[in-house]
Amino acid sequence: MKRKPGGKDWISEQLCVPMGRTCNLYCRYCQSPPRGEPAAPLKKVLAEVVRRRIKAVSLEGGGEPTAGNDFFDWVAALKKAGVRHFMLSTNGVALSDPEFCRKAVKEIAYFTVNLPGADEKTYAHATRSVKFAKAMKGLENLKALGTGDRIRLFHIIYRGNYRRLPAFADWTAGTLPDLAFVNFTFVRNAGRVADSAELVPRYSEVEPYLKLALGRLKLAGIRAVVQNFPLCRLKNFEGFSFEFHRWRRGDRVLEAGVAGKAVCAACSRCRLEPACCGARADYLRIHGRAELSPSALDPAAIKPEPFQ
Repeated sequence: MKRKPGGKDWISEQLCVPMGRTCNLYCRYCQSPPRGEPAAPLKKVLAEVVRRRIKAVSLEGGGEPTAGNDFFDWVAALKKAGVRHFMLSTNGVALSDPEFCRKAVKEIAYFTVNLPGADEKTYAHATRSVKFAKAMKGLENLKALGTGDRIRLFHIIYRGNYRRLPAFADWTAGTLPDLAFVNFTFVRNAGRVADSAELVPRYSEVEPYLKLALGRLKLAGIRAVVQNFPLCRLKNFEGFSFEFHRWRRGDRVLEAGVAGKAVCAACSRCRLEPACCGARADYLRIHGRAELSPSALDPAAIKPEPFQ
């Protein structure tokens, strides 16, 4: 039986808990490689939860949260401190264990599953692992436990998978038709990426494949959003932009912890700039500014595509 969480207002108010300290994959594009210890120790996190009366957290950061043997110890301690809602960012490998998955489903409201490819070859190239079958089994277990609508697929776009975006959309529509939504995020030049043009494609290369994938998901009735991709490269698809949605509801366009926009002449003349993620300095170091062009479109005229 599906367990429907209560209202979703807590999602935008949750505290990010970077509990990951190791990982069971070795992704080429990892922007925050594990350091062997959590960015913040549990004791410090619990003190902040109590002080701020935090009721919702997202378990993530610095590796894979489920890779340690104390995952459920953290959950129990956070619950004791007052947390009532949990979101988990995971690669899904640990969820291939049926017992672990059953226990997690009882505790976690939403699962953000990082999946760089829906075929074994693409997945192996991205993760440098042979754990594709385990990731698929993790999703299968979640689905079998009636949590399909509590899954969010997080798909990082990099040079090794962007041509497969339409195929990924088709796979999603056929395999997880009732999932919450798909989050496409353009790779950030940080961590292991290290200024590599072999990992960071041009916006213009990705654009046609991304638009085709978004169109196919929309036709299939599946919600989707795009992060870290300038609005000027999403012509006629601007309503899928995550940053545009943040602007529209009055939030800061860029999330906390995300590097600010690079100074760019084209962006300074663009009417879309207030609602756009802009180009990052780390991207411009590799590919320059030539792909960016100012737009006269009023962001208030953009029709938002639903994704939550």
